[in-house]
Amino acid sequence: MKKFLSLLILFFGCRSNIDSEAILKAHPRETKIIESIDTFYKSYITKLKGKRVLLVTNPSGIGNNPERLIQSFKDNDIEIKSLLGLEHGFLGLEEDFSNSPVTLDPTFKIPIYHIYKLKSNELSHVLEDIDVILFSVQDMGMRCYTYLTVLKRILDEQTNSQELIILDSVNIGMEYSPRGNFMQKGLENFAGEFPLLFLTGLSLGESANYYNAEFLRASKKVTVIPVENYNRGTKFERTGIPWNTPSPNLPTLDSARNYLGLVLLEGINVSVGRGTQAPFIYFGAPWMNFAEEIKSELNERTNDYYFQTVYFKPSFSKYKDQICKGLRLTVVNSAYDPIEMVYNLILSIKNKSKKNFQWNSGKQFTIDILWGNDSFRKSIDSGVSYKEFARTLAATEQKNKEKIEKYLIYKP
Repeated sequence: MKKFLSLLILFFGCRSNIDSEAILKAHPRETKIIESIDTFYKSYITKLKGKRVLLVTNPSGIGNNPERLIQSFKDNDIEIKSLLGLEHGFLGLEEDFSNSPVTLDPTFKIPIYHIYKLKSNELSHVLEDIDVILFSVQDMGMRCYTYLTVLKRILDEQTNSQELIILDSVNIGMEYSPRGNFMQKGLENFAGEFPLLFLTGLSLGESANYYNAEFLRASKKVTVIPVENYNRGTKFERTGIPWNTPSPNLPTLDSARNYLGLVLLEGINVSVGRGTQAPFIYFGAPWMNFAEEIKSELNERTNDYYFQTVYFKPSFSKYKDQICKGLRLTVVNSAYDPIEMVYNLILSIKNKSKKNFQWNSGKQFTIDILWGNDSFRKSIDSGVSYKEFARTLAATEQKNKEKIEKYLIYKP
């Protein structure tokens, strides 16, 4: 058995991305999945004739073909009045936030408002004279992924006369049950405002319906155009849907899968591979001389993923132009537990480096902002095992699972 697993690991380790086409040939889909963008263009766009639209998108959504978008809206007498800029810009190429609240978008030749620079009263002003808000991006199914916060702020400021149309998408997080904890009051920020667990387990459309019903008393008009013929829990590789990069730091499906857990490394003083060819695949620091020890220790515990030692030099972000010693994460079984993986990883790094290890902090600890409260950090500081830590989450996770059940659009 060990020999077989070793061969399996070697096979997957030699591939930078899982081969979706090969998987589909071995396990063909019975029914073709139809993406919401296709449904929108085929049967919904004509309903927006004469409407004034605020467009919230990037190349991971309907913005992946701006030429078709502009022409289709023009042909149907739909006015794109303005754009709402997301974290990495309309073209998804920007690493940092815009320094200005509004700029002129070179593609559409109309104003693009950067939501991260807007206060709530300014966002409500942007929404004036708008009939429809069209929201289309690739999400991750995580509270700390900022597109979910953008969705919440739009719902909060949307007027009762406006319609929010969400072109829904399948995300990797939907393969997992909701996990983690809720945000502690006072820690809310763009990396966590939405009242769901760390891993939401929901699509953007499902999240919007949940928030509208539970927190806004269904006062807002929300239309979700679903992905057709998708069964919840289906591995992303088997859907046949291409991976449309939602940000420069999640260029591949491998990066995205790893991100589900490795995003919490943003809470400690290591590089997560930003500024390298493998963000959220490579991670490390100039002081991580014990990477080989961690690799050996963690690889013994599971066959779901494995670590390899690497050296890398980020061209920007943390440890720019410094040689970092670290690890590369390869997920073999996509049903792995990302929270268990990163909990044990951080615990091991901390134990091996009591001198150099630090929790990143400003006004609050970054890890608390990402996780939602201080329990993750304090459990590691106390040397609590993951098994013990997971037990503290079980009741909250079960109660949340029961609460969101009625908002699920996609069934197993």
